Parts: sequence; structure tokens; C-alpha cells
Amino acid sequence: MFNALKNFNLIEVSNYLDNIKKDAYKDIIHIQNNVLNKNPYTSDFISNYLNKKQIKKQSLFYLLKQIFLFYIKNFVHFGSYIICYIFFKLFGKKCAMNLNKDIYLIDIFFQANKIIENSTFEDISFFPGLYEALKKSGKTFAFIPRVVDTEKNPLKFLKFIRILSRDNKYNYLFEFELVTLYDLLKILGFILIYPIRQFELLQKENSEIDKNFNYELFQSLPNTSFEGYKRYLVGKRISKRFTKNVIIISWQEFQNLEKSFNRAIKESSNKIFIYGCEFLIKYENYLSMHITDTDVDLKITPHLTLLNGLNNFSNSHKHNFKIGVALRYKNIFRDITNINESESYLALLSYGVKDSQYLLNTVSSIKNLSIKLHPTTNSSQFNLHHASKWKYTSDNLNNLFEKTSIVFVASMTGTALEAIASGVSVIIINNPEKLLVHPLIEHGRSKMWDIVNDDNELITKMNILMKYRKENINEIMMISKWYKDNFFIEPNEKNIIKAFDLC
Repeated sequence: MFNALKNFNLIEVSNYLDNIKKDAYKDIIHIQNNVLNKNPYTSDFISNYLNKKQIKKQSLFYLLKQIFLFYIKNFVHFGSYIICYIFFKLFGKKCAMNLNKDIYLIDIFFQANKIIENSTFEDISFFPGLYEALKKSGKTFAFIPRVVDTEKNPLKFLKFIRILSRDNKYNYLFEFELVTLYDLLKILGFILIYPIRQFELLQKENSEIDKNFNYELFQSLPNTSFEGYKRYLVGKRISKRFTKNVIIISWQEFQNLEKSFNRAIKESSNKIFIYGCEFLIKYENYLSMHITDTDVDLKITPHLTLLNGLNNFSNSHKHNFKIGVALRYKNIFRDITNINESESYLALLSYGVKDSQYLLNTVSSIKNLSIKLHPTTNSSQFNLHHASKWKYTSDNLNNLFEKTSIVFVASMTGTALEAIASGVSVIIINNPEKLLVHPLIEHGRSKMWDIVNDDNELITKMNILMKYRKENINEIMMISKWYKDNFFIEPNEKNIIKAFDLC
């Protein structure tokens, strides 16, 4: 099961950040730092270091500008949060359950846009299949939602809570029911002091990596928010609110939100146990998802991490890992009886608009191309890349995979692994200016998947994959099965019960 990091440069940069973290993370305020989080989306520190980018010295004006941007963004966000807080107090529905008995709490993101669109809550993205197993096992459970899509729109939040107030299917314990006025003052205090406290983390610049770190501290500052700190306060309130045994089943990407929440629980209660559910596709280069022994020592990990499949990549022998279940990938376990050999292609756009634009530029000569947008983007963001020979599709992935021979994906796209496990060949379009992060390993490369950097090598590698696909159908099916067996655990009732010890 254990599959540690092998890339020496990644190990080096991870150890460098852990060496700073071991002291910095003793203070909850620094757990919100985007550089120490190791996330390639929220900081360019790792990319700059691996690409040996020369860092310019920051001027005083630049530092002041970054601090000013942090304050503007966070005060606007905080103002919006206060309005949402008031709306909940006036119109929100409090949790009707008896909170003084043994209970399971489900800690996942609630996507307000989808809930408003459907006029109800239905979880198809995080733990589908779990709730029926909990009911059959006689377990009482409630949700503690991490609400997204409403940060800048309190009126949307009002519409969202009105929908859930009419929903009697589940019980919801919102953070607004837990957070007090004193907590709001704490959040305000966090916003005021956070930029100033960054100066505590500055390194002496004895090497290029020190200069890179110091630069990114303030380069990434405007994108830092109080969300992680708020989760710490919520964790503290949960620890005080419940007097009996509590099991928290928490969606885990091991970001600042989860680290802060875990710290609060571990500091405050020995009656609460956290299952960290890493039920998503994990990449070797995605360092922020990898637990280290330092993380365990700092009490920012859950009590136990359940894995999506056999592969792990984390460098920790202190943390408890266990085979979980791939709840959100049920459809890849259908039998593959037919390998599509037609010249039909699919571009799966990513969360990053620039990466998706680079992908569309690279595949601009391809005909018979369908394009599926990422749920957080829209077609208007890609007008310059609109081709009459292409079509946008909203069909679900499983139907699309059945009709597709080759999928094009950008870097940092987990669906590359999902496609391979579904019998579809994959080409990763890498933007040379960005850090290459993908979930595939060398098995099956040049046979069922490959990487291209520009349109010059695209057609050549497409032809190689298509030729192999047509002439080696059995081998294609074996590679697909190998990825399925090594990266996913089938989400049947037996495996769900075993993963969460529900028997």
C-alpha cells in the first residue's frame, strides 16, 4: 500500500518546508500560509524552485501593495460573511437532532450553485453510497457543511439556506449555529494581524531556495483568506458542543481548511475521532496532499486516513493509513466489453482557465473534438478558442468515455486516471511554463497514454496511441484493469462497511 515519494527534488523541497513548519505551525495563524501548505495551485514556490526561476528582490512598494490587496479582499469577504451570519440567524434552520448522544458528522463541501439549481441537496461528488450504509447500520448522522459559491454573494446564500430549511431528508449543523460573536471578533483580529505576522517567517536568504520562499510569502499573500482559521474556531465549538462520542467523516485534500480543523479537534477533545477520507485522485507532485511525520507531530492530521486505492505517495510512518473505498468512482467498475477504436476525441477542460486555453490552442488542428467544461468555468471564457468543427458537451463522463478513443487533459487533471481506468487513451497537454503535475505513473506510457508540450508533437503521439489501440486491444484492457486495481477500491456495501468499521 505504501508508495513514498521517489523524486529527490520533491523530497528536498518538502523537507525544506517541513523544517520551517515544525516551529511555525505551533501557532495556528501560520497554518493558513499558502507557501507552507505546499499546494501548487495557491503558490508558485515549488514550481519556481524546480524550474530554477530567478527571483527578483521585492521593493517596499511591492510589499505594501500585497498587504493592501490582502486587506481589501479579506475585509470584503468578512463583510459578506457577516451578512450571511445575520441571514442564517434570521432565516436559517437549526439542527433538530439531540447533540448529546453518539453521532456521526459528515464534513463535506456543499456546492450552493448545484443545490440552488436542483432545489435540493444530493451528494454525488463526495460520499455517494455512504449514507445508506450508515442508515442500515443504525447510525445517527448530520452534515457540517463547508459552503462554497456564496463567499461574494450573500443573497445567493439566503436562497441556499431557504432551500435547505425546507429539506427534511437530512440534518444540517451549519457553522453559523456554532460560531459566536466572540469568534467573529477573533476572525477580525486574524485579518488585522496576519500580514504583519508573515515577517516572522522570513528566512536569512543563505540560498536560492530561501530567496524563493521569502518572495512567495508575499506573492501569495493576497490569495490567503480567513477560511482556514474560521474552520479552527468551528472545530473548537464542535468539541465543546458534543458531550458523547463523535465520529467525523471528513473529505480530505489535506489543505489548510482540514489541517486547522484537525488541530482544533485534537487539542480539545478525546471523544471525537476523525476519518480523513482521501477519496480523490492523488498525484506524486501534489505535495500538499502528502502527509509527513512532521504533520503528525504538529497534530494537523486526522486520526486515520482512508485511501481511494492502494497508491499513497505520503512520506509518513507515524500516521495511520487504511484502505478505504472509491465512493465517487462507482461507474469505472462496470465491465469493459468494448474498446472504442474510432477516431473520436474529447478535451476535458480543467479548473485552471489558462491551462485549458493552452490545451485548446495545442489541439486546434483536431477534428471530431468534443469539449467538456470544468464545472467551475463557462464557455464564454474560451470564445477565442471556439472552432466550428468542435462542440461543447454536458454529457456525463461515463457516456463520453464510451464514445471516445483519446482524451486530452491539462496538467493537474485527475480525470486522466479515471479515463485510463475506463479504457480510454490519454494525452496530457503540458504547459512548459507550469509545473507538470499528473496522476499517472510510467506503466502504459507510449501505449495508452503520453505527454505532449506543443502542437508539433501532438499528431505524432496521437497516431502512435491510436495505432497501438487498434492493434493491441487485449493489452489496452490489461493496462486499464491494472490502473483500476491499483488506484481504486470498488464502493460496494461490503467495502463501505469495512472501511468505516460499521459492523
